[in-house]
Amino acid sequence: MPCEKKGKSVVPSIALEEGQENEAIEYRQEKSSRPWLSGRRAVLLGVGIGIGITLIGTRFLPFSGQKSAKSPAAAPVANVRVPAQSVTVAQVKTAPVNRTLKATGTVAAFEMTPVTSQATGLQIQQVLVDEGDFVKAGQLLVKLDDSVLQAELTRAQAAVAEAEANLEKLKTGNRSEEIERAREQVRMAQAEAMQAESDLELARKRVERNRNLEAEGAIARDRLDEIVNEERSKQSAFNTAQAKLREAQQKLKELETGARREEIAQAAAKLAQAKGQVKVVMAQLKDTRVIAPVSGKVAERKARVGDLTSTSEKLFTIIENGRLELRVKVPETQLPLIRLGQSVEITSDVDSSLKLVGRVREIIPIVNEESRQATVEVDLPAQSGLKPGMFLRASITTSTATSLTTPMGAILPQADGSSIAYVLQENQTVKAQPVKTGEILSGDRIEIVEGLQAGDRVVVKGAAYLKDGDRISVISPQ
Repeated sequence: MPCEKKGKSVVPSIALEEGQENEAIEYRQEKSSRPWLSGRRAVLLGVGIGIGITLIGTRFLPFSGQKSAKSPAAAPVANVRVPAQSVTVAQVKTAPVNRTLKATGTVAAFEMTPVTSQATGLQIQQVLVDEGDFVKAGQLLVKLDDSVLQAELTRAQAAVAEAEANLEKLKTGNRSEEIERAREQVRMAQAEAMQAESDLELARKRVERNRNLEAEGAIARDRLDEIVNEERSKQSAFNTAQAKLREAQQKLKELETGARREEIAQAAAKLAQAKGQVKVVMAQLKDTRVIAPVSGKVAERKARVGDLTSTSEKLFTIIENGRLELRVKVPETQLPLIRLGQSVEITSDVDSSLKLVGRVREIIPIVNEESRQATVEVDLPAQSGLKPGMFLRASITTSTATSLTTPMGAILPQADGSSIAYVLQENQTVKAQPVKTGEILSGDRIEIVEGLQAGDRVVVKGAAYLKDGDRISVISPQ
């Protein structure tokens, strides 16, 4: 603090700052207690302290309750008129309300048909359909390699032709040319047999003569043995000629009398066997063309070109007639609310544009022991774009009742979980009315369970900016 020095005393030259008044008083008391504080020094000190107190009082004057001459007078709050807020209102109405049960479910095929190949070890040459395609019963799905089977079919057909010709020959008999040739063969065989017999007779006579000569010593024993061997050769030739003659005669007889009944039967059996082989090969060829057993939508394709087929591996899975269903899980306590034929609104958490309507087709009478839930099967509309395995939400209509409804925009949720609506009063002000809501309805409306009455007018647009008792101006009632 600046001071003026005058001798050994210190006198304040300006007013004390706020908060320094007590220090000044203590300073004064301390000075007065000193022996040198007397006379002129005391007078000057008193004057300084008085000036300081005066200045401090002037500084705190605005807080003393006195009004400054330059301070403008505050306008009374009661004289300010708040302008009315422009809003739209709607009337609380009665309307039919559907009571619904909320649940979730999974899309499944009503009937899933697997498609397999009846042929084993054949290579897939061509796949003609893909997942998502609609097929008709009997439509070609896959072609397999049939080159080996085609060769077997040609061979089997040739065997059939041969057997047919043989049977026809036996049934119609032999031609005259064949009989005449057989007779000629008999005559030739008879001539050969007669010649052989003559040669044999001559050989026998020579043996007899040479036996007598050998006994007389006219010829050697070796010469007799040669003649005996020649006679034996002639005997063998004679036997052969006789056999040929009998064979020729038997053949002629068969040609003249025709085939026997058992021969015809045997030929017929061979023909049937050949035809059966043809059918077997044709059936195998048929299995090289995999066709659709039912009409429907291809849900799964596993067939790939170049793979080898097996009767145990699926090539396709077809949803019969493309028919899908929603299998909804419902708590057992709510099962009594569900009946066959009830309407079911279906939505998806993934696709907000998906909105379908199904019908309860069957209620499975088995409750899961762990989840205490039962399955309700809901028919889905055809061509809905759904796929098996999709997760959907279902709202099952259990009953219909008449109730109060209002637009959704009139209901304002509160922080404590409750809801209010602003009700228009006769003096053009609004009242914050607690309400209890129910079902959310179509047309952006909601059911009112408690808090409002039919005919009440509630604020819709602009409700979020109001508070209880505000004055409003209705611009367009709804």
